[in-house]
Amino acid sequence: MRSPLPVGTILQNRYRILNMLGQGGFGRTYLGEDQGRFNEKCALKELTPAQGGEYALDKSKELFQREAQILYQIQHPQIPQFRATFEQDQRLFLVQDYVEGQTYRAMLDQRKTQGIAFSEIEVLQLMRQLLPVLAHIHSKGIVHRDIAPDNIILRQQDSKPVLIDFGVVKELATRFQTMTTGIMQATTVGKPGYAPSEQMQTGKAYPSSDLYSLAVTAVVLLTGREPQELFDDSTMTWYWQRWVTVNPAFAQVLNRMLSYRPGDRYQSVSEVVQALDAATNPTAHPPVQPQTPSPPVPLPTNPVQAAPTPTPTQFSQMNTVAVGRRAEPESPPLASIWFCPFH
Repeated sequence: MRSPLPVGTILQNRYRILNMLGQGGFGRTYLGEDQGRFNEKCALKELTPAQGGEYALDKSKELFQREAQILYQIQHPQIPQFRATFEQDQRLFLVQDYVEGQTYRAMLDQRKTQGIAFSEIEVLQLMRQLLPVLAHIHSKGIVHRDIAPDNIILRQQDSKPVLIDFGVVKELATRFQTMTTGIMQATTVGKPGYAPSEQMQTGKAYPSSDLYSLAVTAVVLLTGREPQELFDDSTMTWYWQRWVTVNPAFAQVLNRMLSYRPGDRYQSVSEVVQALDAATNPTAHPPVQPQTPSPPVPLPTNPVQAAPTPTPTQFSQMNTVAVGRRAEPESPPLASIWFCPFH
């Protein structure tokens, strides 16, 4: 991989590099300022195509532009706006809004040092605030494919969760490598534990796949434990209720979202919203606003003794796939994609 761009580099006579936010095998993410927008901060995602001559570079540009067009369809206040793509010195860049705040992963890690996790009220609020975002992208035929605590930022400006990292760069990098080497690459890339089996085994994903990943995120935040600690791959069963006690009706909603077979899950965001309404409050729910934090939830060192043994809920062995692809792609399934700092 080529060396990082030095601080102070100006791209396209417009974007000035302030520092590097992250780096991985597929590229880098920089914090920059847009001199064409009064030095507004922005995030620049860099992808360096594998070396393969002019033809490979041209094909890389073509794929990059085509995939970016999908992301430009998304207009939602809780998704960073994608603003531009460009190529400079055989490096491909995608520019998007910069979101200032903490990821839920960072917040969970901080809480774990204090022996606490997220409360049921906090997780319910997060789900209610994110479900409309998923409804928006699903209505456009787009499946996120990489929902996890790392890819949800609590925006400092208004304390709302923002969904990031549709995964375009990783997917494209894998396709570029396949194109230049002729060697087929795996179609899954990302964090283990959050993607359902259909995504991992076939590369296909549906709205219910995102709902599955959202439920995994919820139980991780509730328990302070990683999916591998909550899922028994020998029985394909989730046992997260051994570690935390929640409203049984809420647990039932999460368990259905975590079903192994896509057809056994809720098929749309609206179904989940209706189920949450019935489970938590039969009356209409007004928009959830930031509230006084609920009491911290201590993390148990042993399984919760009072919690009933949950009805086994079968699930997939998972390795997160990130993709900003449509649910039914016309071309063969792409590899997972990613957005902010590269793994």
